[in-house]
Amino acid sequence: MDKLRVGVLFGGRSGEHEVSLVSAASVIDALDPEKYEVIPIGITREGRWLAGAGAYEALMEGGAVRLELERYILPETGRNELTAPRPFVKPLPVDVIFPVLHGPFGEDGTIQGLLELADIPFVGAGVLGSAVGMDKDVQKRLLRDAGIPVVPFMAVRARDVEKKLASVEESIGFPCFVKPANLGSGLGISKVRTRGELDAAVKHAMAPWSSIRKS
Repeated sequence: MDKLRVGVLFGGRSGEHEVSLVSAASVIDALDPEKYEVIPIGITREGRWLAGAGAYEALMEGGAVRLELERYILPETGRNELTAPRPFVKPLPVDVIFPVLHGPFGEDGTIQGLLELADIPFVGAGVLGSAVGMDKDVQKRLLRDAGIPVVPFMAVRARDVEKKLASVEESIGFPCFVKPANLGSGLGISKVRTRGELDAAVKHAMAPWSSIRKS
């Protein structure tokens, strides 16, 4: 019986790039080589896709990208492969994708949408589940409306920071936690004990997302 070809997808443009590499190493190590053929698929910080033998090492080293490693997934059904942009490089067939991406452009439904368009099976939640799981504001609203208890919260956007922050003490109180609504759990988080600490905490929370958008 042929081995199942598992594309392990890691790296990415988010601030948790390194965490993803560690997670991917654990997943690859745990896959039984008697049952699965592992195809490493790395996404650089700049968004370039690399696949096949050497892809993991290329991201770990952060050096020049070898042209033969460049691959990408076309949003077309029936291909089930990683296409090469150059004629001298063969496509890589794949049966299923195991996303091990952390943060934006990985956990938020974007990669899941691409895989859905390509009709390639993948591990984990679908587009909606992934998007809701990443967006803490939408997630809390859905939980609250479903009758599931959530702690008091307030969503603050860049355009209305001053207006919203003035009411934090009255509506939530101190101490409170400030964190990005759409990033991984380990970035931009602060415990705020007084009103004087709030402005810096909000800037700290918004900084990682700004840097991702510029990359």
